[in-house]
Amino acid sequence: MNTSKTTSRGVQESDVWAAADALIAQGLRPTIERVRQQIGRGSPNTVSPMLETWFATLGRRLGVAGEQDPSVLQSVPDPVQRLAEELWNTAQEEAKVAASKALDLREQALRAEEKAFAAQQEQLAQRQATMEAQKDALNQAVQTAQNHAQDLARRLDEMQQTLQERDLRLEELRDELGQAVRQRELQQQKHSEEIQSAAAERQRMAEQYAGNERHMLNEVDRARQELAAARKSLQDQERKAETRYQELQIRFEQSEQEILNLHAQLQTAQNTAALAQERAADLKNLLEAQQRLVAANASDSTGAQPLVRRSTLAATRRSINRRTLR
Repeated sequence: MNTSKTTSRGVQESDVWAAADALIAQGLRPTIERVRQQIGRGSPNTVSPMLETWFATLGRRLGVAGEQDPSVLQSVPDPVQRLAEELWNTAQEEAKVAASKALDLREQALRAEEKAFAAQQEQLAQRQATMEAQKDALNQAVQTAQNHAQDLARRLDEMQQTLQERDLRLEELRDELGQAVRQRELQQQKHSEEIQSAAAERQRMAEQYAGNERHMLNEVDRARQELAAARKSLQDQERKAETRYQELQIRFEQSEQEILNLHAQLQTAQNTAALAQERAADLKNLLEAQQRLVAANASDSTGAQPLVRRSTLAATRRSINRRTLR
């Protein structure tokens, strides 16, 4: 006989057992939902352990267990006992068939897993070979980038040296231009002094005109000729000085333009060198990421973490490609 257990919801173990016996009498397999419908109340969590207890004692009650209780056997109706025995035998057969099918499915799944594992091992070996090739290519790319950066640094030093030489030459041209300006001022001052001297001489000859007109006229003519020659010489010197001044001015402007061009080339070289250094750093990071991915693939066969690392590696490659396109 079963011991009645009352729950907080009012469902007793005897109610569950009676409902299960009634279902057996109807030729139905007792389930939690059917028992709940038969009783009209009770939650699955309440009915489930009581129904498990009913199934656990069913064999002893039907006389198929090792120990039999005559009082229990006498309390079970014959139709219920026969139906329960049939249900028990059917359940055992179904359990054997289900176990055999489950074993076959398990063996098939095991063989499939073995094939998948072998394929994964082969794929991992191919991936490792590919990674080694990519590693060699990246090493070459890093070396090329470093060589390019060194070449750019050397060219930058040469351009800086050329710029310094241009600056020195510009200073020299400025000195020459200053000297030319000072020389022109001296020539203008000398011309003014010569004009003043000629005026004084003319005044002196005018004072002597009364005493010696012929001599004065000759002296005036000579003075005029000398003055004309002096003016012509001064004009020639001024033209030469002006030409020299213009030449120096043109050379000065050309030097300034060359300095501006050199500054632009220097800025371009610096930008190129910075870009090459960034590319070398990105290639180094990519190489380190690939090395970590190879190490992780060797220690992790689940495939979850390599997918994340491959995503990180792909993002690093896209960053390098964008910088290369710039």
